[in-house]
Amino acid sequence: MKITASRDELLGVLSLLGGVGLFSTVEIASKIIGPRVDPVVLTFLRFFLTGIVLVIVCIPMLRLRLSLLKGKDFGVFLLNGLIGIALGITLFHIAILTMEKAASAAVVFSVNPVFVILLSRFVNKEPWRLHVWAAAGLGVMGVSFFAYESGGFLTGSLQGLVLMLLAAFFFALSVCISRRVVGDYVVMMLAGFSALFGSLLLAPLAWYRLPGGGIGQIVGAWLPVAYVVVFGTVLASVLAALILGEKINGYMMAGTTLILCGLIVTVGGSFLNGKGN
Repeated sequence: MKITASRDELLGVLSLLGGVGLFSTVEIASKIIGPRVDPVVLTFLRFFLTGIVLVIVCIPMLRLRLSLLKGKDFGVFLLNGLIGIALGITLFHIAILTMEKAASAAVVFSVNPVFVILLSRFVNKEPWRLHVWAAAGLGVMGVSFFAYESGGFLTGSLQGLVLMLLAAFFFALSVCISRRVVGDYVVMMLAGFSALFGSLLLAPLAWYRLPGGGIGQIVGAWLPVAYVVVFGTVLASVLAALILGEKINGYMMAGTTLILCGLIVTVGGSFLNGKGN
């Protein structure tokens, strides 16, 4: 059977690769920023500005809608922003600082597609198949190795691991919600309002957690902060090893291999099932 990809599918894959490429470097930039900028403040800056830009870009699209946005629509944006941004990405930035290595943070967060497959049964009414459980098992085993990211068990690494898994879970839940409702909006509109609402939910806490040096301390780390905020969000493990001089030990390699195997099972199983349909 000959399989051909449409133009939209190719653009989707290229967009996904580009998005993953930018997002994956955030772990490195966040490590460089370190504790100089509080994770809640960084998340607020990152998505408040992103949300404003995307909403402005979407103004022509709003004018073309047959009906005005209603309370229900803003409720969707608020829920998605709460789960994906206020919870998911905030935990993501906290976990990066808790884990010792940016490489570990990048790989553990990459397990979120497995959560997407598991959650899609409840949110998107998609059935579970054998490959889902195989991928989940591989992912769990792979992630467990990152408690040994320093070559031995560390409580801090375990705490970071739990936080990053929670971040991946909430991010995956947000992805499932987006898949369910995106047909009612254009992607940019959903992403823009969700980012804006999620950041506004964080605004009071971000203000409270501003460092003693105030804005001046953020300005002191302006370059990596600008990168995270402007470019947002491949190969983060490799880049981390090169830029931060991190050594990838056997536990991290074993964990990465298992997680990648889990992701391959997830994608491969979905492809085969789709082909069978």
